[in-house]
Amino acid sequence: MLRLSKDIWENRHALRSQFYVNTKTTVATTKLGMLWWILDPLFLMLIYYFVVKVIFNRGGPNYHLFLLCGLVTYQFFSRSIALCTGALVRSEGLIKQASLPMVIYVIISPLVQAFFCIIGFIVIMIWNYHALGLHTLSIVVPVFLTIMISFTAGLFLSIFEVYIRDTGKLISYVLRFGMYLSPVLYASDRIYDNPSIPEYAKALYSLNPMVHVITAVKDLLFHGRMFDPVPLLIVFAAVFAIMQFGLFFFRRSSPYVPKML
Repeated sequence: MLRLSKDIWENRHALRSQFYVNTKTTVATTKLGMLWWILDPLFLMLIYYFVVKVIFNRGGPNYHLFLLCGLVTYQFFSRSIALCTGALVRSEGLIKQASLPMVIYVIISPLVQAFFCIIGFIVIMIWNYHALGLHTLSIVVPVFLTIMISFTAGLFLSIFEVYIRDTGKLISYVLRFGMYLSPVLYASDRIYDNPSIPEYAKALYSLNPMVHVITAVKDLLFHGRMFDPVPLLIVFAAVFAIMQFGLFFFRRSSPYVPKML
C-alpha cells in the first residue's frame, strides 16, 4: 500500500493528465457528451419503473428515485470493473513507450467513473432535495469504497485479460447478473427478512460488497438518513486486505505484460 501511494504521488501529474484525457475521450465518444451520463440512468430508470411499477404493480412511493440511486451506483461499479479489466490491453501503446507504473492505468478508470457518478448523484440530490442534510456529505464514503472495490478487482482482471482476451466478455455477463444480486431494483431487507430464503443464502448475499454500498447510498440520498457504518467498515477491511494480495499479484505479473501484449 505504501508503494502504491508512492507511485500515485510520484506520478500525480501523469495521473491528472490521464484523468483529463480519459474524461474528455469518454465524453467525446457520444454526440450528447456529458449529458449522456445523466440521460443513461434516467432511461434505465424509466424502463425498470415501467416493468416493476406499472406491469407488476410493485415498488413503493417515489420508486423512480429509489431506482435511480441504485442504478447510478451500480453503473459506476460495473463500468469501472469493465474498464479496469481492459485497462492494460487498451493502453498497450503507452505501456510499451512510457515508463509509468502499470498500476496507474488500472486506477484511472474508477476515478473517471467516480466523476460521472457524482454528476448522477447531484441530479438525485436536486430531485430529492428534501432528503439533503449534513449526512449527505458522507456520500464520499460509498464513492471511495466503490473505487477501492473496482481497483482491487481490476488488479486481477486486467492481468487475466492480457493472457485470456475473453475475460472482459465473461465479466460483462457476470456484471449483468450481479445487478440482480444487488439491491438496485429492491431493498436488501427483502432478502434478509424473507423467511423462505435459507440463512446460508442470506449469508452469501451479504458477501456482495455492493449490497452494502448501494444500501448506504439509498439511505443517504433516498431516505435522507445516515447509513449504518459497521457493514461498510467490514467491507473496507476485507477489500483492503484483498488489495494487498492483488498488488503483490499485479507486481509479480506486470513485468511479463509488455511481452504478452
